[in-house]
Amino acid sequence: MAEPTKAIFLLMPEWQGSASSRAMLITDGAAHLREDLPPAARFDVAVPQQAGDALGTPVARLSSVVAARDAARETLRSAEDPAITLGGDCASTLAGLDRAAERDPGVAVIWFDAHPDLQHPSTSPSGAASGMALRHALGLGIADLNGAHPIDPSRVLLVGAREVDAEEAQAIDELGIRSLAATSEGPAEAVRDWLAEIGATSVYVHIDLDVLDPAEFAAVHAPVPFGLAVSDLAGAVRAAVATAPLAGAAICEFAPATAEIASDDSPTVLRLLAALVSGGSR
Repeated sequence: MAEPTKAIFLLMPEWQGSASSRAMLITDGAAHLREDLPPAARFDVAVPQQAGDALGTPVARLSSVVAARDAARETLRSAEDPAITLGGDCASTLAGLDRAAERDPGVAVIWFDAHPDLQHPSTSPSGAASGMALRHALGLGIADLNGAHPIDPSRVLLVGAREVDAEEAQAIDELGIRSLAATSEGPAEAVRDWLAEIGATSVYVHIDLDVLDPAEFAAVHAPVPFGLAVSDLAGAVRAAVATAPLAGAAICEFAPATAEIASDDSPTVLRLLAALVSGGSR
């Protein structure tokens, strides 16, 4: 039986990468999660309070997004254990993902998200960094946000994407990125098979909570119908870390509109955390 994975938790209440007019609800979500993280393994990432400036680029609030990413990088610099980033928008995944790719250039990336986050800065309708997060992890965005260690597109699996722009669909096709629909049966088995097929030596798990079906999880900005069941997502995560060692992870976009919703939905976030550290292959 696999032993639980030892991990550290980066609490990163970054909201500046979000496209939502209610983006700052993310900070409320992060504050709620903070109470449930073990203090000895929790690191608070300093996120600028100000919205930030685009710095002459097409990326909104870029200065604050870059400052938050650099603060996370600094926190990770001396860390040895896998890092799980929580409490931010999807752009908060960039520092941890780049660190995972630096340690293992062949890392497999599973992107659980209702959106593929492959918008290009020059054509993004919102200019939000969250919608470009995977694009920058692949090194195909602007220099300020591109990963220093770009992910190989053939080692990315999109799971649950169901709001996909035409240009994102084109990118998925041209880059050869594999995808698994939210309606697919047996996501755990499909994830396990894919990791075995590519010979994954480690896995980074990105979770945007909007991948979940709104009937089961409400604490996101813009729920997208027909998402994954909580049990299916947790099962797929457990299958991933049982097949390849956890290189890192992010749980993003926890944005409860009320304290009651936060209390109702935070156990789901904790369940996903438990799945992430449930134990890798030995």
